[in-house]
Amino acid sequence: MDNLFRYDGKFWETLDNITDIVVLNFLFIVFSIPVITIGASLTATYSVTLKKVKNEDVNVTKEFIKRFKENFKISTVVWILMIVVGSVLLLDFHISNLISDKTLGIMLKLISTIVGIIYLFNFTYVFPIISKFNNTIKNTIVNSILISIHNLPYTIIMLTMNLLCIVLTFLLVDYFGYILFFYMVIGFGITSYINSIFLNKIFYKYIN
Repeated sequence: MDNLFRYDGKFWETLDNITDIVVLNFLFIVFSIPVITIGASLTATYSVTLKKVKNEDVNVTKEFIKRFKENFKISTVVWILMIVVGSVLLLDFHISNLISDKTLGIMLKLISTIVGIIYLFNFTYVFPIISKFNNTIKNTIVNSILISIHNLPYTIIMLTMNLLCIVLTFLLVDYFGYILFFYMVIGFGITSYINSIFLNKIFYKYIN
């Protein structure tokens, strides 16, 4: 029991990790407020968590700001592309419900669904890949899609984690305040941290 509460014991290590995740969560939210910077903020967040899960000694604030600046351009361009593609997909879904020809409407909805799944797969990987590898925007997007398909079980788990906030909001609408509080305090940081456990395993294969 004494060893548990030693300065270098598990208790303090766990408390230190939780504190770091809370700080990281705060940084992610603050740097995402302009909306256009969400991509760069996501990339910076994963830059920190990918190191944290490997127990690397990292100063959360310094690392976040450094990676935010370094990857701002490519992350912002990719984020804008994601917004445009996502908007087109939502528009296609809406149009498919308005088409009088049911067969054509179903076909359009099916195509939009398939593209939408690929879109979500890409979204799951693209910013962590930017944080880990130097590449062109085109290759980054292509690689994120290919890697997501090659590692489908992990992709489904991480995608579920990413969508958990939305799912919980719809299923537990009466508890929306609690859900919002959780994500405002630590939820985004935990999501990135858990996803990074799987991402490190995936990236290790390609790095080697």
